[in-house]
Amino acid sequence: MRNIIGKSVEGRDLVLHANFPLRGKTDPGAARKSTLLIGGTHGDERATVSILDNFVASHIDSGRIAEPVAVVSLHNPDGHAADTRYNGRGVDLNRNFAHNWSPDSDEPPGHVPLSEPETLAVHAFILAHRPAKIVSLHWALSEIDADGPQSTALALRMWEALREEERKPYRLRVHRPEVPVAAHCPGSLGQWCGHGLVYPDGSRPAMVTLELPYHANVFSRPETLPANHLEGVRDLWRTRPEAYLAGVQDAVHRMLEAACRLDHVWPRAADAAG
Repeated sequence: MRNIIGKSVEGRDLVLHANFPLRGKTDPGAARKSTLLIGGTHGDERATVSILDNFVASHIDSGRIAEPVAVVSLHNPDGHAADTRYNGRGVDLNRNFAHNWSPDSDEPPGHVPLSEPETLAVHAFILAHRPAKIVSLHWALSEIDADGPQSTALALRMWEALREEERKPYRLRVHRPEVPVAAHCPGSLGQWCGHGLVYPDGSRPAMVTLELPYHANVFSRPETLPANHLEGVRDLWRTRPEAYLAGVQDAVHRMLEAACRLDHVWPRAADAAG
């Protein structure tokens, strides 16, 4: 279950939990059904780590989910230890992937794409095991964001797993052909997996960025978030993390379970683009 897929800049283990064997390359047929869940890409987004650790215990280790699932709950252990967004070299890992990478990113992207060992470890795992579905947790824009047209079914399945009241904190964003792809997060995991990555069989993985709510209470998400939404949710986490988890975790776990159970044949890249 517990695998080390790499080391951080400061030498901390990058741990991956999986309920399927990782020796050699994953069988292509099985890989088309597997799911990769990632949290803690930004080290100060601590709720993503706790929610995924709890999901491993309640759904993976318990055998509740039989479908193949891999979980990296803490992608950025150095940033987590320092309570900062960035890794041990001050790089934003979600600007360090190769697709649409830009040296002029709004956040420090590294001196070249894939310059950071944490990024390389996740990149190598995805290429070796070809997960069909990837869900990356972040904090706290309150969105279910599908990257690429092939990701719409996954985002909708997650949305449909929520009760009506639980949908209120979120905004659902799916691909619309009339809207061009905007690289608002150049070099992000979502940009690479949702728009740049094509597997050898011509298929693309479905990629959803799940932004957790910025408040523990359920209420409608405004079109424009409050200017202090990040400070507010982090203050709550520092003082009463259990209150935040009690408000959001069950709904998030239900979305992740639905994502893991979704069985879908993803289109070839050419078909999806058309």
